[in-house]
Amino acid sequence: MTSLIICFSPTKGSEKIARAIQKGMDGEDHDRPLLINLTKNDAEGMPPIADGVPVIFAIPVYRGRMPEIAKKRFDKICSKNNNPAILVATYGNRAFENALADLEEFVREHGFNPIAAGAFIGEHSYSTRQNPIAAGRPDFDDIQAAEEFGRLARKKILEKRTNSISASELKDEPSPESSMANFKAFGKARTADQQTSSKKPEPERDESLCTGCGMCARVCPSGSIKDDLSIEPAACIACCACVKACPEKAMSYKTPYSKMLSENFSMRKSPRWIL
Repeated sequence: MTSLIICFSPTKGSEKIARAIQKGMDGEDHDRPLLINLTKNDAEGMPPIADGVPVIFAIPVYRGRMPEIAKKRFDKICSKNNNPAILVATYGNRAFENALADLEEFVREHGFNPIAAGAFIGEHSYSTRQNPIAAGRPDFDDIQAAEEFGRLARKKILEKRTNSISASELKDEPSPESSMANFKAFGKARTADQQTSSKKPEPERDESLCTGCGMCARVCPSGSIKDDLSIEPAACIACCACVKACPEKAMSYKTPYSKMLSENFSMRKSPRWIL
């Protein structure tokens, strides 16, 4: 069996999980893994997907949903013969909420048959050294779990069990009630603050550290960082790819959510899936 990965993965966590799932799915056929990374570009001109090829769709979770930019990147991908789809959402240890349900709706509309769905943990975009949020994930255990999920999906396909799944049946691992209460209260206060102040967080560059290498512009999925390294805040999707990729640590994204998430969602969560 040879599967295909289609991913949107600005900070590479979703891609890492998808590659591990693919390794489990392909088994002995995993000598030439197939991957289409649509983080920077859409699927314009992509050749049709061959009949029967299982497709692993992998996305990060943004505010509990499938990112709108991922929908735009994936929009031209279609299946004419109900190709099996494996849905993957990677989240930063708080909750995946509606992201997998969004992805399921999307792939169904584009002709795919969702046969499996999994939620995995990756380092949160807002994670910093001072305020770690699932730092270092996906780690060894996450990768091993992803490979097992892939093997189970392979088994289902080989046994010709083509029943669709309902991603909404896969529930978040509960967080402490106090953490959820703090999160809701913080979000409510933050919304109120933004009604009186329109300024939102945006990427910042420390000119004393920046060498002008342009890495931030190369990894930015939304084009908010231009070739001349100027920043267009309105286009920023807060993925923090620029922060994670900068070799000189010159980029930062300062948001009060970082400290709040670190303090309230440090309990390690585990991958969950449904087949």
